[in-house]
Amino acid sequence: MCVQRIQYGKLEAKKAGHPVKDGAINTACAQTCPTNAITFGDYNDKSSRLVKQSGSERMYHLLEELNVQPSINYLTKVRNTTGKTNNSHKA
Repeated sequence: MCVQRIQYGKLEAKKAGHPVKDGAINTACAQTCPTNAITFGDYNDKSSRLVKQSGSERMYHLLEELNVQPSINYLTKVRNTTGKTNNSHKA
């Protein structure tokens, strides 16, 4: 993660006298991702976008069964659930 951006965001919030607001820190990878697949936020802020996404049934953690308590969540890929196949790639 972009440590410099994170530290800068925390410093600016401290200078302004308030906690870091949701969306105030944006890592370089999140900024450049056109699909918004990367979300950065604070689990302590119950109204944050990150907390709302973490309740998704698609969310999982790697090594969760080992009680590692990772801080990175992953979302499973959305797949076609109708049973139809896409034949548009055939020549």
